[in-house]
Amino acid sequence: MLQLVIPGQVLASTSTESDSNKDENAFLRGHGTYVERSEKEERLVASVCGTLQRMNKLITVIPFCESIYQGHVGDLVVGRITSVGTSQWTVSLVSQQRDARLPLSGVHLPGGAQRVRTAQDQRDMRLFLQEGDLICAEVHKVQPSDGSLSLHTRSFRYSKLENGSLIQVPPSLIPRRKNHYMTMINDSLDVLWGTNGNIWIQRKLKTAGGDDANNLADLQEQLRQEHANTSVLPDERQAIARLRNAIECQRLVHSMVTPEFSEEIYNDSIELALKPAQMLNPDNVIRLTEKCRNSK
Repeated sequence: MLQLVIPGQVLASTSTESDSNKDENAFLRGHGTYVERSEKEERLVASVCGTLQRMNKLITVIPFCESIYQGHVGDLVVGRITSVGTSQWTVSLVSQQRDARLPLSGVHLPGGAQRVRTAQDQRDMRLFLQEGDLICAEVHKVQPSDGSLSLHTRSFRYSKLENGSLIQVPPSLIPRRKNHYMTMINDSLDVLWGTNGNIWIQRKLKTAGGDDANNLADLQEQLRQEHANTSVLPDERQAIARLRNAIECQRLVHSMVTPEFSEEIYNDSIELALKPAQMLNPDNVIRLTEKCRNSK
């Protein structure tokens, strides 16, 4: 049975005076909580409104507010660069929440060079990424003190995003899964399902072959530049718009946003001979989302 808790509610306590009591009532602090310490006891307190989750001694509060994003190490996120510092970029992941940081040491240098970052690299940071750029990245570290996130883009699949469409949904509607980078719609579109609620859709990128890491990095960068500089064809634009509106239909009825339902709504809209813009008509939204609304 789900237990709803509110900020400030005491979830567990342990005495600091008796070792036997401490062992019996000991707890591990999870996300959505903080510890209050006094001379006689330590108390675990909820920091957000949400549902209580216990796993042995680990106590976590899952946020009830749909707009709150709780980052985990390994999450794929889509964010926008908001500022460039001396050795790091600031990245906005969710509005009204603290920005994440992307250190210079966490990005690929041109050509895939593996070396210590220099003062010249710091001066050239705006040549790599600048304010307003969209990127996909992975959560590298979550600070236990305040929950702030540190990102990295050291994998070849993480990079600056161009020539596509961004759609935002509440983070709570994106279920966590093993793979958040998918190719959909008859192998024609690449979709990045950011766990922070930002979803990026673009035509499928060409794949880079080769075994040498340096050659692979150069080839991958060439393919990205080619993708950024090549206009999106009308048929590709229509496919992107249709998939984007399939996702928007799920958001409008507040159902979980998944690749499976998105592709199903996409195909149903074609069978109903609906144009992408017509998919967001209220009556059509109800028809297209019937299966996902009735799923358990």
